[in-house]
Amino acid sequence: MTTRILVIRYSALGDVVLATSLLEPLRRAYPEARIEWVTSAPYAPLLRGLPELAEVHVLGRDGEDSPWALASRLRGRFDLALDLQNKLKSALIAQAAAPLRAAFRRRTVRQSLLSLFGQDPPLVRAHQTRLYAEAASHLGVGEPGRVKIALSGQARALAADALRGLDGPAVALAPGARWATKRWPGERFAAVADALASKGLRIVLAGGPGDRDAFAAFRAAVRSRVDADLSFLPVDGLAAALERVQLLIACDSGPVHLATAVGTPVLALFGPTSVARWGPPPPGRAIALGLRCSPCSNHGGEVCPERHHRCLGDLSPEAVVAAALEMLGR
Repeated sequence: MTTRILVIRYSALGDVVLATSLLEPLRRAYPEARIEWVTSAPYAPLLRGLPELAEVHVLGRDGEDSPWALASRLRGRFDLALDLQNKLKSALIAQAAAPLRAAFRRRTVRQSLLSLFGQDPPLVRAHQTRLYAEAASHLGVGEPGRVKIALSGQARALAADALRGLDGPAVALAPGARWATKRWPGERFAAVADALASKGLRIVLAGGPGDRDAFAAFRAAVRSRVDADLSFLPVDGLAAALERVQLLIACDSGPVHLATAVGTPVLALFGPTSVARWGPPPPGRAIALGLRCSPCSNHGGEVCPERHHRCLGDLSPEAVVAAALEMLGR
């Protein structure tokens, strides 16, 4: 009888992409299994079409895609549920879907209680892909595989249109990040863009709708031409466009993992979060100043706990440009 496995990870972008590292070891452990996934609507196109997945279910807020409706629809359909989100909604779905369950737990119960009072030390002992594999280890899952996404013909067409007329090697810059403490100033990204453009490189602006403020700061400061703007693309279109550039320079954010999944080298700028946990694999590279107070957070925040934000504030455009040119072989 075919084993039926449900994987649940619906946010955020980088976490969903990193969780795909379990697909190859799951397939090795269960060669004949039917594997399905629960995720949010914007990320479903990244998963549909992956060879390991038979079906992708969309989790929404209400209606037929609400947690309760989805749990009812998936009730009793699986043998194993792998809850990589570990939230109330994901637990509801996992408990309904399968009798045997495993979950990714970043904190112990005691640590969860302490986090309510602001005590949440960063997890630095392993990369997130390995932490996911550990969560599934008693299901027979071994070492994590590579992260991967699917790119449809439509996504590739959107990318081709966004990059139309782009000639020569290009570098994408993604100045945004969900949390303020993970952002490097937009004007410094602009200085990097100007320096790289002076070397004959094409400049591409990357990110999403939530990065408006970072884009505005970048555009106000940049002097060189921005050859393409990817900010209007859906997530899968952005990924397809990143596949076509030679390098991505970004804060610790979702585009880092998108670029990794499509094979584009990443220069990732780290401040409050852990390189050990979130950094890109080779040939990608992370820049971190290694201050004694860093990393200080699992996911970043709105205000630096030390009120100085030197972990990114002291990072110079010159250092980033030098690292980028080295990665580009220039």
